[in-house]
Amino acid sequence: MHKHSPRFFCPVDRSSSTGSSGHAVPASTALPGSALDFVRRQARRLLKAARSEQPMHALPALRRLQAAGLFSGWRLPELFRQRETVQLKHVLRALAMEAGHPDWAGYKQALEPLPAQALDDYLVEESRACGLSPWFSNEAEAREHARSHGGRVIRYRGQAVVVPQEQLPGPGGGAIG
Repeated sequence: MHKHSPRFFCPVDRSSSTGSSGHAVPASTALPGSALDFVRRQARRLLKAARSEQPMHALPALRRLQAAGLFSGWRLPELFRQRETVQLKHVLRALAMEAGHPDWAGYKQALEPLPAQALDDYLVEESRACGLSPWFSNEAEAREHARSHGGRVIRYRGQAVVVPQEQLPGPGGGAIG
């Protein structure tokens, strides 16, 4: 693969959000409200996934918590068996750490003045970027691709994706950011 060739994949298990019937519930197409409210909703979704009896939903969420440094003394199979010990405070701390904050209190303070649309990571998760959008290992490569092909570069957990404006949530797609 050429150094600047995009990869196409979805880093988010979009099926982990299920309704009472057990069927997948599609993610919303807009980011309403404040950033703080939105991150709290994401935390509840992640907690629900982490506690799921189905490994295909629980394991990605539990791995994400471990990647943030939580439950690092536990092996993943053991954590899966003890998944009910995962609490909302653990998930909030993991989301804070993923965003570059050492704890939830600092992240919460940073989120309070922001609208939900300010959260690029969540734009990726709430958009249809999990289709065939080009992913890159760094932002510079993504920007180079966007200059030639168009689209918006969104940083996502150390990587970058180029999302066509019409795939972004919100009225008219490109109205956000």
